[in-house]
Amino acid sequence: MNRFRKYRLSRELDTTATGKLLYLFLLDAVDANGKITISHRRIGETLGLSRNTVSRNLRRLHKRGYIDVIPQFHEDGGRAANKYFLMD
Repeated sequence: MNRFRKYRLSRELDTTATGKLLYLFLLDAVDANGKITISHRRIGETLGLSRNTVSRNLRRLHKRGYIDVIPQFHEDGGRAANKYFLMD
């Protein structure tokens, strides 16, 4: 991806400035298949945002179709960090 294309892409997102920041973070962090498994806490620590702000904005991105969220669970049934897919 052209190094400036992601900024043009984020400009077109119908979300808050924080949502755009989260999207750019995910875009930089995903693997070659457009996936990343990361906790809300880790995202918040990295970007200096509260866990609630991260959760709220990830829900907005998901609701608007920019990302897909796949909940992950440990073998004992406990919650694990979600897997995120960036949509084309």
